[in-house]
Amino acid sequence: MFYTVAAILCVAVGLGLWLSAQYLIEESTSSLMGRIAPIHGTAGAILVALLWLSLHRPGPPVGKFGWTAFVVLAATLVGGLTILSFNLRGKPPNRTLVAMHAFVGATGAVMVAAYFSTPGSFSR
Repeated sequence: MFYTVAAILCVAVGLGLWLSAQYLIEESTSSLMGRIAPIHGTAGAILVALLWLSLHRPGPPVGKFGWTAFVVLAATLVGGLTILSFNLRGKPPNRTLVAMHAFVGATGAVMVAAYFSTPGSFSR
């Protein structure tokens, strides 16, 4: 599961960084962003689900750090769904909301990387 989570984390973070940069510098609101955003959102949702599953697998106790990483990424998912709701209503999301989503998502990505780099995590 470790390699799956790592691959999906890289996809979600990479696409998210590109999307937020394009939106925040207002370089483009092209249809390419409209095609990339669902991939980013799907990867993020799958990442949260896989993290949930890895926290419930038998094995060494995960402690509070794994759960904290899950809560941070779940909050990021809620922020992403809020941005999606703006887009579905035809309104541009607030730039502050996009920046907060990117910051919390990056924080969650670092926490997941640290969580899976702890000793014994390769069995998760």
